[in-house]
Amino acid sequence: MKALVVDDSKIMRSAVKRALNQLMIADFEYVEAKDGEDALSKFNEEIEIMFVDWNMPNMTGVEFSQAVRAEGNEHIPIIMVTAEKSMGKVDKALNEGGANEYITKPFTADKMHKAISDYFDDDGNIATEGEDEEEDKSFFQGILNS
Repeated sequence: MKALVVDDSKIMRSAVKRALNQLMIADFEYVEAKDGEDALSKFNEEIEIMFVDWNMPNMTGVEFSQAVRAEGNEHIPIIMVTAEKSMGKVDKALNEGGANEYITKPFTADKMHKAISDYFDDDGNIATEGEDEEEDKSFFQGILNS
């Protein structure tokens, strides 16, 4: 699974990768970018999930997310990983930027897991909407049957 990790801090890119590796939710291959412009140049159809910082030089994470969404890539989960904590910033990232999830720094592997686990199936692949619906039904079915 190819994951694009976008942050102007190499240390933060490493922290995101380390947290994902700890989760063992999927077998990740990482593509790293130092800002939104760099990320756009490295973005391709093989990228399946993205972890994007907000505050970066040249192009912010929100601007990058908007550019990716404008190209018709609504199916790729974008996880905003940022120090921005205000509700206005969260709203802007999710609604204007097209991010799927919002994780504030500093974060733990557990916090990362809570944010992204719904995007993966049991085999470590990106879950499709159809699979999610089946999963929800089986979850509720399990409750009804117990």
